[in-house]
Amino acid sequence: MRKLATWVLAFVFVLSFAWPSMTASAQDGAMKLVVDGVEVEGYENAFMSQDKILIPVDDLFKEAGFKVTKEAPGKLNVTNTYLTLDFSIADQQITVNGEATNEVFPLTLRNYGNYISSDFLNSLEGFEVTVSEDTVNVTTNRVQDVDAFLEKMLAADLKSYAAKMTLDQSMEADSEEFSMNMLMDMDMSMTTEPISMHMKQSLSMTMGEEKEEVETESYFTKDGFFMTEGDEWTKFPAQLTDGLLEATMAQADPLAQMEMMKAFMKGIHVFEYDDVYIVVQTMTNDEFKEMMEEAMSLITGLIPGLNDDSVSDVEATLVEETTSEEEATTEEDATAVEEEAVTEETVEAYLEEGAEDIDLGSILEMLNINIDEFYSVTVLDKATLFPQSVSGTTVITMSMDGETVTITQLIEGIYSQFNAVKTIEVPADVIENAVVMEYDEVEAVDVEEETTDEAETEEEAA
Repeated sequence: MRKLATWVLAFVFVLSFAWPSMTASAQDGAMKLVVDGVEVEGYENAFMSQDKILIPVDDLFKEAGFKVTKEAPGKLNVTNTYLTLDFSIADQQITVNGEATNEVFPLTLRNYGNYISSDFLNSLEGFEVTVSEDTVNVTTNRVQDVDAFLEKMLAADLKSYAAKMTLDQSMEADSEEFSMNMLMDMDMSMTTEPISMHMKQSLSMTMGEEKEEVETESYFTKDGFFMTEGDEWTKFPAQLTDGLLEATMAQADPLAQMEMMKAFMKGIHVFEYDDVYIVVQTMTNDEFKEMMEEAMSLITGLIPGLNDDSVSDVEATLVEETTSEEEATTEEDATAVEEEAVTEETVEAYLEEGAEDIDLGSILEMLNINIDEFYSVTVLDKATLFPQSVSGTTVITMSMDGETVTITQLIEGIYSQFNAVKTIEVPADVIENAVVMEYDEVEAVDVEEETTDEAETEEEAA
């Protein structure tokens, strides 16, 4: 009953936003909105009011590649990080990059006043507005041939750089025991010829009432992967590091990330300003799943136990478990039985049955992952096309066995020392004194952790 009441309230809340838009669109005087040659469709329309042409903020800026955030009714934030606008009915003003303007706001009570005048929009950097009969044409400063731009950017002569990154991640679950907050700071130097990396990392993690802080330092070169959490250095076995260096470099290399972005051109917007390019990437659920498949194909074979050949094994396991349920008499029943079979127990049973090759892609599919928000921004120097900074927000929900988990990730990074980082080498004393971890030891640690988890679960059950 509580869940039903929640859904009803949610529906009423959504309807309260939709209703003003629907009634407004039914009125006379509506004008078509075209942004960079694309007609924008939606409940809201541009219209004439008191000799001013008013344009719906949501539709306009979303089509233009900006991030639009409704902080509260009558309070709206629009940004691509270079240009930020805040609309506030309470303050009766619009601010641009934190500076108050003389623009009157709101000019209408439709849709909580979330409209911008064509004159004011025309005054903003990167926007040009023209009106012809019943159409409002908005031209932005976006690069039209994104593919050609990315090709040019990928050809940038970037051989080494330094970076400082901050990753702020929170995980909220229906059950408080699975909720977690993590803050990670990374200071790294990287070279591509030869491929090498030196990184210092501090991690602070809170889970329930438990808090853990860890500081590590690592080297990743042709000599191997070395890491320390204190005075003692450890060298990881080649079975774990072969190919992992390239994968790690690709993950941290902004140009390599742009190469992957090329597969998802629809969500990429490149804004051209006087001295920088602003590269924005948004992503839908379908595009996210495609990217995950691409990522899975890149790491297949790099990590022991992951293999594409296991897809059929996973599917066969699920089919066998599903068909063992009571025979469904309708299509709805069949769907319900299949969904019931794909639970946490299904995944655990599959893993415990000893499949030598674990297909991570299938497991991710079982988790019913949905991307609620993805907005990433990279600032490039206009002359060199080297990255200056990166920022991004990702919100993902996943569910299994009735448990829903929401993961929110915020990332901020600054790049520097372009082509100025010298060759990174592991210090001789680190190589000489490092304790070499055998691959069997890694497997033993995994088994020990699994045994400990099982024991704790049994104690809780008792």
